[in-house]
Amino acid sequence: MTHSTRAARTWRTSTAAAALIAATAVAGGARAQTSAAPAAPSPPAGASAEAPDKSASTTAEGTGGAPADSSEIIVTAQRRQESIQSVPIAITAVTSQTLKNQNIRSVQDYFALTPNVSFQSNGSRDRKDLVLRGISNQLSPYSDVRQASYAFYIDEFNVEAGTSNPQIVDLDRIEILRGPQGTYFGRNSIGGAINVITKKPVDHFEGELEGSYSSFDTRRVEAVLNVPIIKNLFAIRASGQYEKSDGYIKNINPIGGGNNHRYYTGRIEGRVTPTPDLTIDLTYSYSNERDGMRDGVPTGFVTATWASVYYGSDTPGFIADPDGVGFYPKNDNRVNFNRPQDVGSKYQYESGRAVWNLGGVTLTGVAGHISSNLFNFGDVDGGSHDYFYENLKLKRASTSGELRLQSSGSHRLDWSVGTSVGHDTGNSNQFTFNGTESPFGPDGSQITGGLSDSSTTYYAVFGQGTFNATDKLALVVGGRYSHERTKNQSFDSSSGIITDTNDRATSFNDFSPKFTVNYKIDPDFLIYATASRGFKSGGTQTSNDVELANSFKPETLWNYEGGTKLSLFDRKLRLDAAIFYMDWKNVQENIQFQFIGDDGLLRGVSGIANAARARSYGAEGSFDAQITKEFKLSGQVGYDNAKYRKYQNALVDGSVIDASGKPLIAAPKWTLGAQGQYTYAISDTADAFVRAEWNYRSKMLSSQFALKYYQFPFISPSYHNVNLRIGSDFGPFRVVAYVQNLFKAHYYANAYEKAFYSGVQVEPSYREFGGTVAYRF
Repeated sequence: MTHSTRAARTWRTSTAAAALIAATAVAGGARAQTSAAPAAPSPPAGASAEAPDKSASTTAEGTGGAPADSSEIIVTAQRRQESIQSVPIAITAVTSQTLKNQNIRSVQDYFALTPNVSFQSNGSRDRKDLVLRGISNQLSPYSDVRQASYAFYIDEFNVEAGTSNPQIVDLDRIEILRGPQGTYFGRNSIGGAINVITKKPVDHFEGELEGSYSSFDTRRVEAVLNVPIIKNLFAIRASGQYEKSDGYIKNINPIGGGNNHRYYTGRIEGRVTPTPDLTIDLTYSYSNERDGMRDGVPTGFVTATWASVYYGSDTPGFIADPDGVGFYPKNDNRVNFNRPQDVGSKYQYESGRAVWNLGGVTLTGVAGHISSNLFNFGDVDGGSHDYFYENLKLKRASTSGELRLQSSGSHRLDWSVGTSVGHDTGNSNQFTFNGTESPFGPDGSQITGGLSDSSTTYYAVFGQGTFNATDKLALVVGGRYSHERTKNQSFDSSSGIITDTNDRATSFNDFSPKFTVNYKIDPDFLIYATASRGFKSGGTQTSNDVELANSFKPETLWNYEGGTKLSLFDRKLRLDAAIFYMDWKNVQENIQFQFIGDDGLLRGVSGIANAARARSYGAEGSFDAQITKEFKLSGQVGYDNAKYRKYQNALVDGSVIDASGKPLIAAPKWTLGAQGQYTYAISDTADAFVRAEWNYRSKMLSSQFALKYYQFPFISPSYHNVNLRIGSDFGPFRVVAYVQNLFKAHYYANAYEKAFYSGVQVEPSYREFGGTVAYRF
């Protein structure tokens, strides 16, 4: 199991050396995509190469309370700065001011501003799977190396291997792109891409300090400091956050620990600008999260294996012992488990970005390395009895680099070509042990276990050309060729006996094209149509179970989309709308359950199968309106009908069922939202504001168990959620009071199952009151 480790180290060293050579080679470069035309003046050395934040908040699909005035909203979805109304992509962009106005702290907060987007949570902050237009990663969150259905970038560096919920501190904006994006992003994606842009070092001293206190004794401190080291040459920007909380779930057992958590994160960025044509950005980021337990409360529904183990029943269902706390929704904040848990994750990454302006073209090089560690220790049966406990450690790492050359400005033919390489590794160590009351063995003996070591190596070339046939008509053709090779070595055991071994490797190739036609009826009215293909690599199984093939196939998806972007009343009203149809083939599905064999041992089935076909179609729209000088209103609506078209051999909880025609997991039909803000000028230097937010999500399947058990808790109910904020900006100070989930709506995004004595668990919603004080200097 040491070969992949040595390979990872060799790859990391060689890639880092190549990145350094590339950065040196481009030393003369321009600020990448800092202006729409090459003739535009460059910002002072050491200043941000990104566009200034001209709006209080923005969205491309009309979310986030944008001020909908004459100022342009700038995005980099096509790796160049463009007005959001000129980009023929379904994209939502949320800027730094909206992040503050809406108190956005996590991925689910900014997804509330985006139509047809949802997420699943797996018991802690950093374990979330994103779902865009019904397209999601339906694989285990604990896989060694897991190909994503979406790309996740921070400053053009792919971080998806390490996190899907990075720090929300000192950001310029977040862009959520829906549909395949392989012709502009280094790692292919079938569902879409998340593009996070941080604020860059500038050539003057500035900073911010913010503190907040909220329910459950939650305390949070954020800080930002920008220091120019050498004028017009070198500046540093540091940001960080620390949060500590007692948590909203209480463990009534005095020896089992609680729901407290601690989270801290920091980032330091350096910007070097040795010439007006060169920008080099270097970043280091670190995050650490530790929870006293998984976030979840029992529902009482026990799946097949655990119904047999705990209750001697051949029939799964609502048969669990209330165990002194009862079940959700009557119980939404109590658990009873007798062993402490220790649940957490941490990640860090180093990345570099160098940009070179060659006159009519721009060369960009990006390289970096991210590593993450995820762990679960302690109680796994989730009850007051001492049946089982576990040790789970999962380490992942990814090294990747990208080189891209593209035309600068606007020409008859605008183009971009690029290449990317990467190497992902992962190894897991998971063992479950018998407790004092286990029916399978003495206290401390192993009941199930597994070691696994996996790797994926990939490279791709991609490009896109835009032919501006007239001032109004543009034709876009792009394509991407990908090659990926995956390997896995592993073994599984039961009661100390090795039951399965695996040593497999396989490769995949793909070409995915893209075609777009867009037409500007006038400068404020764009219509477009797109056909694009996405690809997600397949891989090898981690077990030799007879029910599963030795390898699983790649996913492919065709997205057909038409949309419009319109501004009215001197841009005081912005409207965006799109319709789409997505044809998804060979959908990769996680297969995981346990059973008691004829030999009396507890065995597991773990692997990946392919659903033959699924489809997703729907519509989405949004608006931003400046109703009066003081009042701004935004809204979003999304409709998505996402179903399996053909999935006749779904293996769920030990049964083979026909899931054809059933909805996809975590794909609600309706997502609605609205945000309104009224701002009143108290004086020339002080404003007061009131902000209200509402969002709605219709019911959805919250777990793959729903394909067999089409009922609560595997169907997450619909809900309405309302947040309210009131605050004031006066000089350099901001003071805000808020309530999240004003009416205490009961909802959850996921139902997950371990060896839970009191049944499947859900992560409940809760109401939170809080206040924030910030000082800018």
